[in-house]
Amino acid sequence: MVTNRPDMHGDAAQRPSTETGDSDRRFTDQEVALVLQRAAELEEQRSLGSTSARGLTLRELHEIAREVGLSAEVIDEAVAAVRAGVGPHRALLLGAPLSSKVVRGVPGRLGEDALQRLVRVIEDHVDATGTVTEALGTVRWTSVSRGHKFDRTTQVSLSSTDEETQIQVVQRYPSGLRAILHFLPGTWGGVLGAGVAASAGIAPLAVIGVAAGAAVLGASIGRTIWQTLAKRSEREVERMATQLVTAAGDMV
Repeated sequence: MVTNRPDMHGDAAQRPSTETGDSDRRFTDQEVALVLQRAAELEEQRSLGSTSARGLTLRELHEIAREVGLSAEVIDEAVAAVRAGVGPHRALLLGAPLSSKVVRGVPGRLGEDALQRLVRVIEDHVDATGTVTEALGTVRWTSVSRGHKFDRTTQVSLSSTDEETQIQVVQRYPSGLRAILHFLPGTWGGVLGAGVAASAGIAPLAVIGVAAGAAVLGASIGRTIWQTLAKRSEREVERMATQLVTAAGDMV
């Protein structure tokens, strides 16, 4: 039986109960990404709004740096940069963008029949089924998801004026995939690094340093995987646009 405890204070009193049968529930990959992303946001909000003594002092940072082979000078420079508001942009931290986009133009106007033939070119070169819509003179082909949570979406737009036929190819990954590839490896690395360091019986500050280094390594691996996926998407988008431009040039 769960009883009320009115004498609880602080975080314990505010923490929502998890005794709702969810302890054995298996979360999907997308739910894991959303939970981690939300947890990171909450942690950032609390750290920014907190006036408590959480965190590390400069002396402790120097000690951790010495444990992982960094000099005190580079720590001081990094601290000065942080205090001055200088830091990497969020997009740089997360790596490549979620989408790849290429826009090409072919001189001359293509009629409706020619645009439909271009749609067939798309279907011949894309390993996915798609739907075709037409509005305001633009024909748009959009890939249909195969039911996977992290399917990428490909969209090709074809529009023609008297002077030019414009071809736009966009390929986009869901944001949850990037979140998983960045948060999960870093989290696992930090937990494993802390566990290994703690079992070795080293000093607490050294444990923090090892855990931080392992977390950075894990996040770097995830970021590398994401960069590889993004580069592959860029090449595919560029190749598709080139094929469509060649086909459209033969139809003008």
